[in-house]
Amino acid sequence: MSGSADSSDRSLVRRLWWLWTPVALLMLGVLAYASTRTSLLDVDRIEVEGAGLKVTEWTVLEAAAIEVGRPLLDLDLDAVDSRLTALPWVAEATVVREWSGTVRLRILERTPVVVGVDPVGAQVLLDAVGAVLESVEPGAPADPSLPHIRIDGFGPPGSRVSGIGPLLRAAEAVPPDLGAWIVALVPTGDGIRAELVGGAVAEMGFSDDYRDQARALATVLTRVRLACLREVDVSIPDNPVVRRGGC
Repeated sequence: MSGSADSSDRSLVRRLWWLWTPVALLMLGVLAYASTRTSLLDVDRIEVEGAGLKVTEWTVLEAAAIEVGRPLLDLDLDAVDSRLTALPWVAEATVVREWSGTVRLRILERTPVVVGVDPVGAQVLLDAVGAVLESVEPGAPADPSLPHIRIDGFGPPGSRVSGIGPLLRAAEAVPPDLGAWIVALVPTGDGIRAELVGGAVAEMGFSDDYRDQARALATVLTRVRLACLREVDVSIPDNPVVRRGGC
């Protein structure tokens, strides 16, 4: 009899085990989820790294739109990233969620490299990939330290100007001392032309790297007589050609 009773007891224990195990797991899941809705796993702090003059800490916080006290698991990190990179001056953004309650927002601010000028004289600041950063108010002087390039048109801040790779490469190759001679860089059917102070032009041709052309042009402008200068052709840097016109 005792053997039969022991067998029945073991069978009952097994049935109870299989009955209570799912219930226990369900309760653990409920407790785990509930813990994410408490102050133990909510946003306590938002820290901003990389803010500057154009993209301030306040601008980053406003664009991120994260509320202190919000459950950490509710945060859509990709959506926050998209809102930050939609800012015209933001090149990259990183959103890090720490279970200590801190959310870190890291941004990389774009740097203007040229002033783009359209046919009617409107101006915008552009970065190295042709992203429009901001418009320059009509009549306001643009940054004189930046090269100017002539473009057909541009969109709103945050958009990109396409097809200006050669202009950007040429602008990047121009050192500040040579830049003082150049009014604007212009695309032509033969490559890039530099409009020079005084009305002369410099033909720079096509190139993947305009540094040789820039050096050749700087050498010509410092060594030749500038009177009646009409054109300098440095498309072949080792053989620059100077042409003069009537004064």
